Amino acid sequence: MKNNEIEKLFEGLKEKLDIHEPSTDHQAMFLEKLKQQKEVVQLHPKKRSWYRPLSIAASIAIVFGITIMAFIANPKQEIDLAYVSPQMKETQSFFISAIQVQLEEINEVSSIETKGLVLDAMNQLEKLEADYNFLKKDLFQSGNDKRVISAMIKNFQKRANLLEEVLQKINDINEFKKTNNENLIL
Repeated sequence: MKNNEIEKLFEGLKEKLDIHEPSTDHQAMFLEKLKQQKEVVQLHPKKRSWYRPLSIAASIAIVFGITIMAFIANPKQEIDLAYVSPQMKETQSFFISAIQVQLEEINEVSSIETKGLVLDAMNQLEKLEADYNFLKKDLFQSGNDKRVISAMIKNFQKRANLLEEVLQKINDINEFKKTNNENLIL
């Protein structure tokens, strides 16, 4: 029904609509009329409002401030054994240094034959490290629960034992290789 009314409207206006192309000299005539006009209208640039940029900057500053306050008010969500007590700090330092010494020794004595063994040990060590990081978060949430502290110490012990076993296997492989080579030479 509405389409019929619109069509009727256009039919009635068909004679009044300009549907012809402008003449070829239309542009030249338009420019001539502009030149004849005596009054020149000055366009003033729009005054720039500083309200909007300042409000955006203020919003960013507020969000940034809130973020910083959240980090200051809520320290990192994990703590380690050194945070619990001085004895635990000593225990942690002992295990970390022992593990570091074992890793250095493994790097010194490892060879091409033991490469696979060392890579497997490093993968297991990474898993134990990930478990330890999870335990640090648990320690923070549990409020120094003795079970979590015990699990953290056991994690250090597992890492040290793993590296000790790997070191022993590497030494056995190197010793076997050495005795085999000595028998082949004779």
